[in-house]
Amino acid sequence: MILTNQLLPSIALCLLFCVISVDTKFPAGVEFKELKLCGPHDETARIKISPWPFIPSGKPSNISVTFTPAVDVLAATIQWKLISESDGRILASGIDNFCRFAADFCSLPAGETFVWTYCDLMRAIPPGIQITVRGVLELYNEDHKVFFCLDAVATIH
Repeated sequence: MILTNQLLPSIALCLLFCVISVDTKFPAGVEFKELKLCGPHDETARIKISPWPFIPSGKPSNISVTFTPAVDVLAATIQWKLISESDGRILASGIDNFCRFAADFCSLPAGETFVWTYCDLMRAIPPGIQITVRGVLELYNEDHKVFFCLDAVATIH
């Protein structure tokens, strides 16, 4: 049995979420403000993301990265950080073995151009959330030398 004093706040909360999701000026997704290579890289390095600059939630996205490593890569470690643009706080960070996610990165000879592509659906983002973050991603080889670095600023809607 649902009591009236429980039903009214539930209806009000549902209406609030409906208004927030309808009233937002941007559809849910990620809008890139800046995307650049950082650290040591060569002139062949390119990044292509489509759709650009806004990737809506639930829609397919494609990422293509082309670069020529200056060092041999037999093992790859990824180090990443998400930093709030408004106050500079680190929201999340991590270090992991990148070979578990992309085995192609673990047998790269120095001087050979490498193309990596990734296709997936953009994950759903709850309505009403909006934050601008800076993401820094670095890939290291087995000798702890950076062979790829990416710096991006994006707004999550």
